[in-house]
Amino acid sequence: MEQTFCSRIWRLSDNIDTDIIIMSKYLAKPSLREMVPHLFEPLRPELAARLRPGDAIVAGENFGCGSSREMAASVLKTAGIRCIIAKSFAKIFFRNAINNGLLLIECRDLYDRCREGDTVKVEVGRQIICNGTAYPVPGMSTEVLDILRYGGLASRMRALDKSLPAAPAPRDTLRDVHRPGHTLAEQLLIHNTGAQDLRPGDVVTVRVDEAVLHDIYTPYIFQQFRDMGFYHVYDPDRISVMVDHLYPTCLDDDPRCFRYSRRFQDEYGVKRLYVADGISHQLALEERLAAPGKIIFGTDSHTTTYGAVGAFASGVGYTEMASIIGCGQLWVRVPSAIKVVVNGTLPKGVFPKDIILRVLGDLTAAGAIYKSLEFTGSTIQQLSISGRAAIANMAVECGAKAALFAPDEKTAAFCGVDLADCDWLRFDGDARYERVLTYDAGTFRPYLSCPYGVDNVHPIEDVAGTPVDQVFIGSCTNGRLEDLAAAAAVLKGHAIAPFVRLIVTPASRAVYREAARLGYLKTLVEAGAMVTHPYCSLCQGRSGGLVSGAQVVVGTHNRNFIGRMGSPAARTFLASPAVAAASALEGRIADPAPYL
Repeated sequence: MEQTFCSRIWRLSDNIDTDIIIMSKYLAKPSLREMVPHLFEPLRPELAARLRPGDAIVAGENFGCGSSREMAASVLKTAGIRCIIAKSFAKIFFRNAINNGLLLIECRDLYDRCREGDTVKVEVGRQIICNGTAYPVPGMSTEVLDILRYGGLASRMRALDKSLPAAPAPRDTLRDVHRPGHTLAEQLLIHNTGAQDLRPGDVVTVRVDEAVLHDIYTPYIFQQFRDMGFYHVYDPDRISVMVDHLYPTCLDDDPRCFRYSRRFQDEYGVKRLYVADGISHQLALEERLAAPGKIIFGTDSHTTTYGAVGAFASGVGYTEMASIIGCGQLWVRVPSAIKVVVNGTLPKGVFPKDIILRVLGDLTAAGAIYKSLEFTGSTIQQLSISGRAAIANMAVECGAKAALFAPDEKTAAFCGVDLADCDWLRFDGDARYERVLTYDAGTFRPYLSCPYGVDNVHPIEDVAGTPVDQVFIGSCTNGRLEDLAAAAAVLKGHAIAPFVRLIVTPASRAVYREAARLGYLKTLVEAGAMVTHPYCSLCQGRSGGLVSGAQVVVGTHNRNFIGRMGSPAARTFLASPAVAAASALEGRIADPAPYL
């Protein structure tokens, strides 16, 4: 890593998300070089051709928010970007970039004082100089410097002595003692590591209980695993490969990912390969892979979903996943925590999706970067595991490292465990939270995330009446049984508006079967819906109803980034299944309360 260099600046705004950096439809291409011409295509389609090796990007807040797709960092490195300087970075992108040997620098002042085309001089670890002004930069942790010194995580892992003893096996017992004065995240990390005390900012190495790989990233994980010098996975019983993004295949390069998904089973003995069984985050709950006290990492940013049952769960890139399945451990920084307290009864027509949308609107997309969001209160206790999962799923949209709910009787029954074994994981009045948000559930309304940011949240009365072209009910956020039940309750005995497309995607085969048995699918189909097999569907922006032009979509999924569902001119509103169903019924954004 060069200690001093000069670079030409390309200036970008706040919240540059991974869909803007590289769209999902290009992710299955065989090489990173083939992705380079598509960098920043939805926002600045001319920019990729103008980038030159050695250039730097200067951006605002929360650069790299969105998906865990490491290609966003890898393609920037492949294009020759020397460094990225931003006010702040999304948590997963930061680690992905460092793991690729791509230098990131946080500097809050440069962005507002530079112009595109300026030259910046970078003195690593000391300062950056632009237009005669010097800006100090924070130092980097030992872990980050170590990875950068090797040029990336793969090279660092390759240099390690593979004859060293394997990492201790993850704990199979839930039983532990309660640590007073600690947040849920701190308690979980203490439980895993055996540390006596942990506080925000401490760096620990955790033993990984479950690793979840996704089909779209398997070629890269496989290659990095080999490049690191591993020949065996750390525990084939703790690794799951989920074929949920690319089944069925829809683009020429997709079958390659499917073949690599099979190779983990064929060559390394990975026991759990799920093909077309549903979306990973629903399957992990159904199959009881997620449970109280577990540490789980997956190659999808919405791995935070498993916090619904008291697991510390987070998304990682394909390089870190290769390291995880090789050695069974990962270093993490203990996050500070934000407590979210919701008390009271939700009004008719208001659902768990509305809770998290309200929180996202208040926190903003960068409001919880690398923090733990921890939910409690009488309203939260009343929610089903599915409702909690919808909330935990979207916590990453404000940058959260983890989203956590304390286990209770519902958790124990759902996971098939004894509550007495996990009651050590509970809220403590002496825990130190960075911030506490308190809500009266009775004041909630149906909310929508409006284009083009998940934190652009408005109550339904602000956007009611907006004409709608397509409605999507599904995804790892809201494709569960109670979501389909809510949609069916709104649509029962009615027909959707003419020329509105309603696409419904159950989150798993189990959900599909049960929804059929209970008559929900019959109701939806009779209303005019098209029901698909269970997979990621429209949320991933690759198949199943992509939109064109300036069409308007109301969806129950988790992201409304520009260009994510096809046309960059299209507008996507995120809402609860009930709002989505009512909007399909009326052909415009509508309040579901009159139909419930």
